Amino acid sequence: MRQRIHLDHAAATLLEHAARWTSEHCVVSPIRWRQGKDGPPAADRSALASPDRLGAHVAHVGWKVRVVVELEATGWAHLRFLAESGGVHERWRVRSLDRWSSLLDEAVSRASRLRLTHAQLLARTCTTGWLDWIHGELWLLPTSLVRIRSGLTETVANSLGSSLTAPNPGHLIGYDPTAVLAGHRTNKVIPFDAVARARLHGGLTTSALTVSMVDGTRHKLLWLASEPARRLLTDRLLPVLGARLIQ
Repeated sequence: MRQRIHLDHAAATLLEHAARWTSEHCVVSPIRWRQGKDGPPAADRSALASPDRLGAHVAHVGWKVRVVVELEATGWAHLRFLAESGGVHERWRVRSLDRWSSLLDEAVSRASRLRLTHAQLLARTCTTGWLDWIHGELWLLPTSLVRIRSGLTETVANSLGSSLTAPNPGHLIGYDPTAVLAGHRTNKVIPFDAVARARLHGGLTTSALTVSMVDGTRHKLLWLASEPARRLLTDRLLPVLGARLIQ
């Protein structure tokens, strides 16, 4: 039997959070109820025969995005981080009111740090050394290179042929470098303006990028040579790094 969330109780939880956010100088919309995904929103629950979702908008003058939180009675929650340049959507499973409460806190905390930026996926098999067996995604951003660890399931899938074989078109992502680095010790954020020198390596099976930062920190990234990362990085890094890039 599919578990459902009691929306009246979820609304009470949202109102409690809204009161606190307002005291912290956020602008919080009234709760909006909907019946069906495309149904018109209603501020009055009784105006709808059988509402099956609720939501609200939260913004702050100091944020670069605003966030829309929505919860379906089926237990699926939606977070939408929006800016003038576009938006990103995340879908989360919520099995209890406690999880709904913590997700609301996470959404607003992230919105205070998040910015939307265009990014291009370069590789899915990126590791941080020969002893790092878990793959991660390598992303090219306008001002930095970001490696985000995936997991064992994705690593196995990549080994069976799910790696990137053609250039991936760029798209908008929600970027929070603090959260990336806190996510796992092998995650990397490499700002281009902090690179002292970088070297691209090419091999029959594996390509690599080694980077020395101006503060003395060193990074090593490896990925399958069948992925397009090396060519895309050459095209991007050469005009950005100039003589700091060794090929």
